[in-house]
Amino acid sequence: MHSNSPTRLQLLLVFIASTVPRIIGAIWLPNAFGDAYAYIEQTYYLRRALLDGSFSVSSLFGFWLPLYQFICASVSAVVGNTFYVPKIISAICGGGICVLVCALTWELTFSKSSTWVTTIIVAVNPYHIFYSSSAMTDVPHAFFILLCAYCCIKGRWWIASVFALSAGLMRIESWILIPLIPVAYFLSSSSRVWQRFLKSTVLFWCLTAGPMFWLYVSWKATGSFSKYFEIRNQYIVETLANNPWLYSFSMARVGFDLLRLSYIVNPLVIFAVVALMLRLNRAVVTPIESAFTNTLSWFRNLLSTGQGVMLTFFCSHLAFLLIAYATNNQPEIWPRYGLIFFALGLSLLALLYQNLRRTWSLNEKRKAVTIQAAVLLFAIQFCVQLIDVTRMTVKNDPNLTVAEFLEDQRKKDGAVKIYCDDGAIRVLSGIPLEEFRNQYNSPADEKAFIKSLRDNQVQFLVYKDLPGSPLRGIIRQLRSGVRKGITIEEVVPTPRKQMKDNVVVYRVHESEVANAQIRPTTRAKVQSTMTK
Repeated sequence: MHSNSPTRLQLLLVFIASTVPRIIGAIWLPNAFGDAYAYIEQTYYLRRALLDGSFSVSSLFGFWLPLYQFICASVSAVVGNTFYVPKIISAICGGGICVLVCALTWELTFSKSSTWVTTIIVAVNPYHIFYSSSAMTDVPHAFFILLCAYCCIKGRWWIASVFALSAGLMRIESWILIPLIPVAYFLSSSSRVWQRFLKSTVLFWCLTAGPMFWLYVSWKATGSFSKYFEIRNQYIVETLANNPWLYSFSMARVGFDLLRLSYIVNPLVIFAVVALMLRLNRAVVTPIESAFTNTLSWFRNLLSTGQGVMLTFFCSHLAFLLIAYATNNQPEIWPRYGLIFFALGLSLLALLYQNLRRTWSLNEKRKAVTIQAAVLLFAIQFCVQLIDVTRMTVKNDPNLTVAEFLEDQRKKDGAVKIYCDDGAIRVLSGIPLEEFRNQYNSPADEKAFIKSLRDNQVQFLVYKDLPGSPLRGIIRQLRSGVRKGITIEEVVPTPRKQMKDNVVVYRVHESEVANAQIRPTTRAKVQSTMTK
């Protein structure tokens, strides 16, 4: 049975076939989410610090955990491009996920047909391709989680701890693995008790090295071990203050967030996880001695099998997300959060199918109906996601329009000074990031802020009129004349790519209207000029 496993050549072909379209997407497609530009900015500054010799542990501190940005900065320090390197690294990790889904499905089912079906499903999934092409941590983090799960199933606990440590330095939800991996080893190993205890303890301390290192970075950069959590808490407080509807858990809000999650994960995958958990519970046979003994036996049964490891990884990360959501530490559940559950759950869905298939040997009709329903659900998911991704790809991006305008101004005058408080616009403009004035290198006080604009001879002031923006009040006061110091005039950038049909609206002065007896309140003449 094991001799029919996917060969190294087949896995290599899977990697190439799934990575190439993701790399093409990394070059051609826009970033899927605005956070990607913040990752690119941090990569830019880390690369500059590495090249000019100013890099230190403090350089790693920021709003996000640093490993992904540091890897991208190290690679871009060699090859040079901080915009495309993070996207291509994410694309490579996306291809790696396809290989791991293939390997994990085989480990759970030993079925070639199920293995190749799940591999194809993840390889062509539109959302997975789109986010694999973006400079974000969702796909690289999922890649390390799947690597960790595979090593746990194969009994390579030290390597698994390294991958879990890496995932924990990308996204904080992987800290949930710190107690799980040592416990999984202790309950699944056949070594002597003292040997299991000793190795589990060492594994635990190895896994805690990630959080300990991050607390040290926080202390080194800010003088406070808890500064990272204070910054995140302040962000959550501001988000809730600017979006009061997030305070309450209405049926509409919770339903919408859960719908977004299941939209990416797929209802079949969620059903498979629930069904396997129920089957696992029924399969546990324990002596009725004590609640502790029963619980220990249940965990041993769970963590000593491949499906149990996958279920543990899936449910622990899902529990972390839902608890954070319920406590308002995660105000919204974005669709991209479902990508890791989609990748983890496909092999479990294949396993459930193989288990059910044995009971359908005499009922071909039920088997055919189930397969058709599954194909229909995945086809609907594919089509809807393809439309959604296409919509996000082709829509006009105002950030790009403004960035192109700033780039053109820079070409006209290399000494032009710009204030911009939006990271996406700064990155897309192609202007060296250190030449911008922004919210991080400008004073917070209103009078001092205006003085800094004047002293630095800022010619363009770019900001987004969003609730909670510190510039919102200043801009309104400057435009109304309440606050003096500088005079601003609104500029409306036009996109470089002009539409075929230019619609121009003219207002005719009332005194020149031919029929003076009939004076409408507003007369307008619309002239459409077709540009061929």
